[in-house]
Amino acid sequence: MGKFDNKTISIYGLGSIGFNIGQALLKKNEQLVVNGFDIKEEKITIAKESNAISNQMKSYVDSIANSEIIILSVPTSSVYEILETIADLISEDTIVIDICSSKRAISEWAEDLLPNNEIIGIYPFITGDSILSNNWGVISYKTTRENSTEWVNLLVNELEGMKINLDLAEHDSYIALTEAMPMIITSSLLGISNDSSSWKEVYKYFNNDDFKMFSSPLGNDPVKIFSSISTNNDLLLEWIKLYISELVKIQKFLESNSEDEIASIVRKTWEDRLKLINNIDPSLDSGENIIPSSSENILSLFIGSRAARFFSKSKDIDKDKYGFEKRI
Repeated sequence: MGKFDNKTISIYGLGSIGFNIGQALLKKNEQLVVNGFDIKEEKITIAKESNAISNQMKSYVDSIANSEIIILSVPTSSVYEILETIADLISEDTIVIDICSSKRAISEWAEDLLPNNEIIGIYPFITGDSILSNNWGVISYKTTRENSTEWVNLLVNELEGMKINLDLAEHDSYIALTEAMPMIITSSLLGISNDSSSWKEVYKYFNNDDFKMFSSPLGNDPVKIFSSISTNNDLLLEWIKLYISELVKIQKFLESNSEDEIASIVRKTWEDRLKLINNIDPSLDSGENIIPSSSENILSLFIGSRAARFFSKSKDIDKDKYGFEKRI
């Protein structure tokens, strides 16, 4: 018997996360009933045909009276409307689990609109193509109690995952950095390039894998992009200030052609990323240089010593008899 057998769950939002949670739970719980709703009707139909839900809901309030657990897998900006819509219809015993990006907003709205219901936040750190075997951040709200915590523990267990307790601000700061900031930066760079007359002539030739990787943060649903930014603006402002500070620092290095400093940034960030993707604290000293230090002229290693002299204005450049610089 599955841990969710004889329970009724309603999932609002049948995108990748909501769809896969419903499908995974139904595979393990034969007596579970999963109601599903999405504003896009085709997603509801696909979910029903794929056994990701048991019943199709016609609206947020459809079947809500029978729901013991509600899972919100929608853009954060949609949650206020949902909570406001179900506030007078939901049973006080119904537990609400949200999988939205911005948790501080959810916490405030939940306390205001559903003060008598237990609400708890979770966030999946997906590392592959499966909803199974991932880490799940668990975020407690003012209305979170023992019962909702136990059900989230069971949910993460059913999804073969590991639970990680996160602070509200800690979670939202992480989301601002990893989800919203890439979208803001990419949007700015794309806007700059689109305003360039030369880019308009050659863009079709650069529409390759590199461009797709560079622009991938903007491949999300525009509603999710707006929602992630608009519900986390204070933390985003802090990250933007830090980012601008880093850009100004790099700008000064470029203006002074400070090869050593630029090489140091390249080396450090390359190593830090390598440590992070291998679950190593980037603040720890590896004990050895993964790539040569800037004192070994990293630019020469990347593009060759002659080319390095070409690009480095700090080097002495020979001139011909007319006084023009010899660039090769």
